[in-house]
Amino acid sequence: MNNVYQPAEDTLLLLDALERLNGRIFRRTLEIGSGRGLVTEALSKISLEVYTIDISIKAVHHTWRRLKSRGYGNISHAIQGDMLSMIRSDNLFDLIVSNPPYLPSEGLGDKTIEGGLDFIKRLINESVNRIAGKGILILVVSTYTGDIEELLHYIAEKGLTPNIKLSRKLFFEELVLIEAVKT
Repeated sequence: MNNVYQPAEDTLLLLDALERLNGRIFRRTLEIGSGRGLVTEALSKISLEVYTIDISIKAVHHTWRRLKSRGYGNISHAIQGDMLSMIRSDNLFDLIVSNPPYLPSEGLGDKTIEGGLDFIKRLINESVNRIAGKGILILVVSTYTGDIEELLHYIAEKGLTPNIKLSRKLFFEELVLIEAVKT
């Protein structure tokens, strides 16, 4: 857990999705897994209040320094924690985003990069009760994560309406951005 995730194609896909929200302003947003804080900074531009959480204290420090230096310290909360365990269950968000560790676990024991489908399902389960009515959950997954259709069905079973909003084919995989709206 010594490294902080470097922005890559998946981060750029998530940033593209945020740009496509057509100038909406959200009351309260949350990023799960902030890494270096690039996505959290983008959320700060469309939020009245932004939360970010990461299991890595280094990632939390990187993100907080970025937000503070860009003038978003007064609307931001950077928290170290495991997924949503540090967020009160009555704290509802209009938008939750995550570029989670979507690749299957390789037994390295590093929660900052390993997760796969089990991690994503846990993220969905912990998020669904913290999304306000008509709120949005945005996730980046990969064709290596597993069956995307099965994942969409799982999200629907949890009371969200999922849609694939963007995808990007890479040499070795396809990245898929899922937007799920709470109905």
